[in-house]
Amino acid sequence: MRSTGWVATHKVAVKRLAWAAAVMLVLYLLAWLALPQLVRSQLQKQGSQALGRQVSVTSVQFNPLTLELTIQGLAVADAAGQSPQLQVQRIYANAAAQSLWRLAPVIDDLQVDAPVVRLARTGPETFDFDDILQRLGEQKSAPSDEPARFALYNVRLQDGAIDFEDRAVGGQHKLQHLTLSLPFLSNLPADRQIKVSPQLAFELDGSAFDSSAQATPFAESRATQARLQIKDFDLVPLAAYVPASLGLRLQSALFSADLHLDFSEQGATPTMTLGGQLQLDKLALADSADQPLLSLDGLTISVADARLLQRELHVAAVELRQPVLHLRRDAAGAMVLPGAGQPGDAKAAPAASVAPPWAISVQKVVLSDGAVHWQDESLPGAAKAARWQAGDWHAETTDIAWPLTQPLHFKTSFDLSEAAAKGKAARFQAEGETTESSTKVALSMNDLSLGLAAPYLEQTFAPALAGTVQGQATLVRDGDALALKVQQLAIDGLTLSCVQRKDCPTLRAAGMRTAPAQAQLSVKALEVRDADVDLHKHTASLRQVLLQQPLALAERDKAGSWLFEQWLKPSASGAGEPAGASAPWSVALGELQLKDGAVALRDAAARSPVALDATALDVAVRDLAWKDSRLPAFGLRVQSRVGVGKADPGSLTWDGSVALSPALQVKGAVRTLNLPLQVVQAYLPQELNVDVLRADGSFSGNLHLHEQKTGLAVQLQGDAGLSEVQVRLKQEAVAQADPGGAASQGGTDLLRWKALALRGLALAIEPGQPLALDVRETALTDFFARVIVRENGRINLQDIGVVQQAAGSEEVRPSAPEDAGPGPKIRFGPVALTNGTVDFTDHFIKPNYSANLTELAGSLSAFSSDEVAPGASPQMAQLELKGRAQGTATLDITGELNPLAKPLALDIQGHMRDLELPPLSPYSVKYAGHGIERGKLSVDVAYKVLPDGQLTASNKLVLKQLAFGDEVKGAPASLPVRLAVALLADRNGVIDVDLPISGSLNDPDFSLGPVILKVIGNLIMKAITAPFSLLASAFGGGDEQGAVTFAAGSSQLTAHSREQLDKIAQALADRPALKATVVGWALPQQEEEGWKQQQLQVMLLAEKRREAVQEGKDAAAIAQVSAEEYPALLKRVYQRADNIKKPRNLVGMAKDLPEAEMEKLLLGSIELPDNAMQALALARSVAVRDYLAAHKVPADRLFIGASKLEPAGEKTAPSTPQAQLQLSAS
Repeated sequence: MRSTGWVATHKVAVKRLAWAAAVMLVLYLLAWLALPQLVRSQLQKQGSQALGRQVSVTSVQFNPLTLELTIQGLAVADAAGQSPQLQVQRIYANAAAQSLWRLAPVIDDLQVDAPVVRLARTGPETFDFDDILQRLGEQKSAPSDEPARFALYNVRLQDGAIDFEDRAVGGQHKLQHLTLSLPFLSNLPADRQIKVSPQLAFELDGSAFDSSAQATPFAESRATQARLQIKDFDLVPLAAYVPASLGLRLQSALFSADLHLDFSEQGATPTMTLGGQLQLDKLALADSADQPLLSLDGLTISVADARLLQRELHVAAVELRQPVLHLRRDAAGAMVLPGAGQPGDAKAAPAASVAPPWAISVQKVVLSDGAVHWQDESLPGAAKAARWQAGDWHAETTDIAWPLTQPLHFKTSFDLSEAAAKGKAARFQAEGETTESSTKVALSMNDLSLGLAAPYLEQTFAPALAGTVQGQATLVRDGDALALKVQQLAIDGLTLSCVQRKDCPTLRAAGMRTAPAQAQLSVKALEVRDADVDLHKHTASLRQVLLQQPLALAERDKAGSWLFEQWLKPSASGAGEPAGASAPWSVALGELQLKDGAVALRDAAARSPVALDATALDVAVRDLAWKDSRLPAFGLRVQSRVGVGKADPGSLTWDGSVALSPALQVKGAVRTLNLPLQVVQAYLPQELNVDVLRADGSFSGNLHLHEQKTGLAVQLQGDAGLSEVQVRLKQEAVAQADPGGAASQGGTDLLRWKALALRGLALAIEPGQPLALDVRETALTDFFARVIVRENGRINLQDIGVVQQAAGSEEVRPSAPEDAGPGPKIRFGPVALTNGTVDFTDHFIKPNYSANLTELAGSLSAFSSDEVAPGASPQMAQLELKGRAQGTATLDITGELNPLAKPLALDIQGHMRDLELPPLSPYSVKYAGHGIERGKLSVDVAYKVLPDGQLTASNKLVLKQLAFGDEVKGAPASLPVRLAVALLADRNGVIDVDLPISGSLNDPDFSLGPVILKVIGNLIMKAITAPFSLLASAFGGGDEQGAVTFAAGSSQLTAHSREQLDKIAQALADRPALKATVVGWALPQQEEEGWKQQQLQVMLLAEKRREAVQEGKDAAAIAQVSAEEYPALLKRVYQRADNIKKPRNLVGMAKDLPEAEMEKLLLGSIELPDNAMQALALARSVAVRDYLAAHKVPADRLFIGASKLEPAGEKTAPSTPQAQLQLSAS
């Protein structure tokens, strides 16, 4: 009843259970009957499609209750399909029920019986299964997010075999009786029963191998260990199977192994670990050209614990002994590496599945006695290939872990040198630690030769680089930030040298005998101390940079190319692509010191070659900071000796600050002594035809330059000097000025002085403001100037300026300057002149003349260019100058002037005494035809220029005892200079001439020199052509023609004539060298009536004397007839005349006639003899002579010349009766 009731109650459940049992039964039957056939067909179908080969299966059995699967007769045909390439007699797998809920295979037992694999190598790099690999590689599957999960227990492979046929070399290898037993392979925590112990056994080419195994079946862990040992297995026979595409040739290699595989079931998850030691000895690899590639004496890997299924590897130590690596780059620039250059041979790898990362740890890696050889043949511009070798390489790394969860410590050291080079090699050392986020490495190097870089620099850098580098630094990485801290970096013997020795400019050729041979740049030592470089932020901070004895050659050729520009070779491939924009660098330099340096400047591109040497050069830079392309103020101190040629060098010292941005600013104290400023001329515009052979400049003071928006402001205060100055007029200027003159080699000395000192100099230049110059005191000593009159009459001073030639070879005169605003403000304190000389030479006259002004000394008080009120006088400076002319005459100039006033303001007086005149004979010969035998000259001059520009001047010349020699035959001119001297000289032989001059300096046509010459010339010509004008002017007037006038027909001197002759007599008395010749003139056509009147007067005077005799009186005392006496005497003479027809009365008596009629009848009766006029002219000459003789003029100095009549054809006949005086010298 109860069972019936329970059934009735659970009728529905029972029914459902029955249906479930039925379904299970049906499924079991289907799995037992249908699944094997399905598995067999799918294996054959899918396997053939996947492999591209025919896959066949003899039978498949499956027991659904025990989940046991057996596959019989699995075979994969070869490519030809004629014989199996792979065949397996039986595969048995016993799955656990856990596989259903773990959704992963859990196999309690896996057996593979009699697997046979047949392989063949058909060529150097081809195998008969390449098609399978290619097909599988082309099949892509989506990557899995998780690794494959499985648990395999009791894995056994029995009686396996591998047949390998090497058709390429004609060999065969057979591996038989292969047995492999593994307790488990699992990454799942599945606790299953272990039935087998680990074992590996096989027979290879007749040699049997069997691994040992140890088990502890009764221990809780049930641990099992298998051990594999291989000793000195020669890998060379297997070298033939290395793919040729790798480019490797195995020359020797011995493989040894001592491994143990541990299985343990302690805990829920079984573990399998691998440990032991792997060793490779005597490895030698070569490339395809049999060139050595890699060799090592030994490689030992000590594996502490390798859990391959859990992706965990723990290595106790890795040791490399004597590894030698050979790296090469061929001429095409390709690296000679295994497999390099054949990217087309690479097969596309299947997509990797995503798997957990490996956890790797290495306790220690040790490398000892290693070496690396580098050879680079890809350098087209290099003379030879780059060959380096790194030797004595030691390295040690500890605490390696991946991922880097703890610091990795490492250290290494090696030598670096050029291959086969002799000498000391460079030594590198590094020690530090690193993690994923940070790195810190201590670096050091010693004796690194910069010559190692020569093959690479030769492509772009012409000079040879040499030097030795030492240094210590620390490299620090913190995240993305990378910084280098340099404790010290030193380069010893840094040089840049010529590679081509022919026509190579060198330091030695420039006079630096201590420089290395062929060197163009040399630095004895360069040292950087305490530098911090942040490669991420692009910042650098250097505490100190030192340069010892840097020697540099700065040379420019005639084409204008500097030597350092020639150091960089043009790139064969052209300019590279512009680099991407990056943050600008910021550099801070605490101190830079350059000691005992030298620079040789050689410039052939300047207007004249420049050779300047700076030696004993010391430079100190302080607090330099470059940021955002700006260079603000930094301290700068410079000290050097600067010289030209063999002369003693000058010195230069600067101590101040310099700023290049935001605006140029230079401020500091400068001191120079005897700097060769003549080199500056080569860089100035050619506006002067002079060569400055020497000019030593000195200055001690302060300089301030400041760049403003409108220009550069300059302020200069201190003491300046210019000494040993020598200026020469250029030879080409001399030749151009006087083409026919005698050439002087190298030009003509023009100006020189010993020292010019400007004390208390203050110069200010402000944009938009007039120049301001203030000099407290000026001194010029031992100065010399040369003035030359050339053969063509041109003065050398006229050739100083360069005259530009326009079209048609016409001189282009400078245009009038435009109004540039207020003029400069110039103030000069006292000026002192000491021991000056002016040399004057005149080639215009023959023979040449030379004269000197020597012992010039004096002073000029303060003056300035300050403006004055209209009409007011400018500030005047007191002038005092003394000297000697020709060593005989004294020179004294005094007065006041202001050379800066506009117009020129001056009031000066000059005095020269007792200049000996015989040296001036060349001038007197040229212009007068007579030489000077004796004489002295004294001059008194005075010049005054008023504020309105009006010039008044007086020139008083006094000549003493001037005596000319005889006439010089062939002279250009011949003048009666003796007469001129006799006229101008007084009784004491003194000639005193005053030449007043006046004019306006504002007149552009007014020139003082030509005016003076014109006045002197007029004086000489007047002395020659109108001597009596000079005599007349000496005595306050008179007949300037030297003529004594007479009444018509008379030879009697008039009162005026006697007054005139009195003056002439006095002049002749004062000039004993003069002689007078009197020439009487008569004018017949004008003087006939006058002569008759004079004859009538003679008749009247004779009548008066006759009557005086009758009366007993002295007739000689009677000289004239008075007006009262004239009528009576006229009547008596008329009465006594018997040669005239007298009017008569009726009785025949002569009538009394009026006075006028008697005169007419008497004059009519006088006949004019033929010689009357000649006698009249002579009488006049005699009258003048006698009068002069009566006035103490010696008779031997008075002469009567031939009388002259007007009808004689004289073109210069006088218009009035007269006697002319002609003067001549004794």
